[in-house]
Amino acid sequence: MADQAFFEGRQSTPIPVAHQVTPVSALALMAARMECNPVGSVYVTPIVQDQSIGDYVREIRIFSAPAGGAEPELLLAVRLHGLTAKQLEIATPAHVI
Repeated sequence: MADQAFFEGRQSTPIPVAHQVTPVSALALMAARMECNPVGSVYVTPIVQDQSIGDYVREIRIFSAPAGGAEPELLLAVRLHGLTAKQLEIATPAHVI
């Protein structure tokens, strides 16, 4: 027997989250500035090639200062993608990372 709610234009079961349409935003984030305070350590991962899509990736990870003998917590991770490894080099006054 057919679902009467279907014929009346009502929805009888909720749409699973994976199938819901997400609204498209008219806004685009062009630049952002963040402050992490206090920072315990900064770790820059090596440049590696992403085997699934072929481009190069690296992350910059910022950790909190250790408090009360606990391990530092990850405050911010930025994953960078580039078509070439050279695009992901980080220039500092001392040398290139």
